Amino acid sequence: MLVKATENGRQSVRTLRPEEYTVGWLCALPASELPAAIHSLDEHHDDPELKLPDTNTYSYGSINKHNVVIACMPPSSPGKVSASGLIPTMRLNFPNIKIYLFVGIGGGVPNKFFDPDPENDIHLGDVVVGWPDKVGAPAVVQYDLGRNREDGFEITSYLDGPEPSLQSALGKLLANRVVGRTRFDDWLQQTVEQNPRFAHPGVAEDKLFKATYFHGQAPDCSSCPTSEYADRPKRVDTKLIFHQGTIASGDSVMKNASERDRISALCGGARCFEMEAAGVMNQVRPLIIRGISDYADGHKNGKWHNYAAAAAASFAKEFLYTISPVIVGGLQPIKQSDNGRRDTRSSQENHFTGTFSTNGGKMMIGGTYNSGGGSMSF
Repeated sequence: MLVKATENGRQSVRTLRPEEYTVGWLCALPASELPAAIHSLDEHHDDPELKLPDTNTYSYGSINKHNVVIACMPPSSPGKVSASGLIPTMRLNFPNIKIYLFVGIGGGVPNKFFDPDPENDIHLGDVVVGWPDKVGAPAVVQYDLGRNREDGFEITSYLDGPEPSLQSALGKLLANRVVGRTRFDDWLQQTVEQNPRFAHPGVAEDKLFKATYFHGQAPDCSSCPTSEYADRPKRVDTKLIFHQGTIASGDSVMKNASERDRISALCGGARCFEMEAAGVMNQVRPLIIRGISDYADGHKNGKWHNYAAAAAASFAKEFLYTISPVIVGGLQPIKQSDNGRRDTRSSQENHFTGTFSTNGGKMMIGGTYNSGGGSMSF
């Protein structure tokens, strides 16, 4: 069915069969993350007829010739339990999805040590990708699932890095950024032109307080003294910066800077906190992409939610412009029985029992790492 082009140049040109969708884009917040995702589509599709009843909210379209189905969680139901409910019927209604992206907002973990380059530290509006920046580190850690032992808390649930095809695309994207060939800011500008509420709030609104300063009960930070600002170099522009690293996922909102730093260290230096990834990470092994809307401390407000959602969506769009539709088309679909893996891959289920800590910038691991048929003790 042909439909006229929209005013912003995007087109709704056809209705596809559910079997034709190969990219699953997951999001949690219908007021910010879902519209940011919809604005990122190059082309909009009409709703197909689904075979099974489904409570997910779906939107359809394409990006760089990838057919994308966007699935959003129910309103006012954040957390891993609701996130886990996205997948079962989605996989049955869209049986040929080859890759999943979980795109949304999260709380950033700023560096504890001074760095003269402000681009190396996490700021509001940046993007964190669940892509380990240390050898052997996990992509996602469910930090509140484990066992209490005499020598500390054992984390027992994690997701290793993206599979090889996604890692290759991420490596190319990283190289493109170094040589100035990424289009993050172009995608962001397109979103803002469609909907100005996704605009950058301004660098003056990026306020990081010392971890030792508690916000209290005030409704905003207008009464928080500037003397409690953290001492670090300021950003001077609004270009999108992304960071690779471990993402910490848990059942509750992180609103304590000291606890943020403690758990981040336990996870080997997690760069971001969020609440949904743990619900899907053992089902479909998604690439987790998070725009930073706060610093996982008590100084939370909604000023950065929309921009952070748009920043994460812009990264996801650039990723889909980096990975070829031919590559994605050649992958095997993720089936219900795969536990997030593909039968044709050599990747295997990995389990870590032990503790992560950092010492002098290096990740130290104590425990046992079981990989396939063998294990290694650290």
